[in-house]
Amino acid sequence: MSNQSMIFSVVVSLAFLAAPNAAPPCAAARIDPAAPCYRWPAVDMDDDGVFDRVDHCVSTPAGCTVDAYGCEMDGDEDGVCDGVDQCPGTPPGMKVNRQGCHAGAEEMRESRAVPPSPKELEKQAPRPEPVSRPVSETERQLVERGRIRLENVYFETESAKLLPESETALNEAGEALEKFPDLRIEVEGHSDTRGTARYNQNLSQSRAEAVRSYLVGRFSLRDQNLTAKGYGETRTETNEHNDEELLRNRRVELRVLNPDALPRGVKVENKE
Repeated sequence: MSNQSMIFSVVVSLAFLAAPNAAPPCAAARIDPAAPCYRWPAVDMDDDGVFDRVDHCVSTPAGCTVDAYGCEMDGDEDGVCDGVDQCPGTPPGMKVNRQGCHAGAEEMRESRAVPPSPKELEKQAPRPEPVSRPVSETERQLVERGRIRLENVYFETESAKLLPESETALNEAGEALEKFPDLRIEVEGHSDTRGTARYNQNLSQSRAEAVRSYLVGRFSLRDQNLTAKGYGETRTETNEHNDEELLRNRRVELRVLNPDALPRGVKVENKE
């Protein structure tokens, strides 16, 4: 380089340095007072508070606490920098998540939870719907009319002793009554008009009591809910022109005394 060129370069440099209001090449967010030329822009590419001229780690993740050289700090050495680590002091070697907390913490809390008691399990488990028995004709009469006429119930002649062939009808009636334990039932005994009224009254009462004893003794019915009453020949159904009509009058019926205990919306026939 010639002497003239060197002199020109020195003059230009001195002129630039002598201009106190000379603008820097680009705008700066802040000034680095320790920079060789303190008005020169301060550069901090990773925005960690350490200027790049001394930053040894220029790509520190956002939020990390750094040392004087701009490098992230990790006090518990779990791989998650201080400032981001939500669980500082993690034991060495423990597997952690992105927040620096034990990765299996949730599973451990669940596994340590107190198991539900047998009663709680019973409440949670849906109970199976009870399997109801088919509705019999006897049960249909009970629900729809509030009254059961016991067909095929037989006694020894002029006696209140039940014959074995009566069991089928009585068992069907007992099974129907068991489904409605709150019902109050009157067991009605009726007779035909043959014989004296006093005799017929006593016989109908005895037969009503025999049927009541059978039902209470063989089925899960409340003893106080069943009463027996004989009506003798006071409530005949036919004029007794033949044996069949006589048989129709000699009968036992079960009458509901509290129809409100039956399913709602059912019309109940009430003979009084």
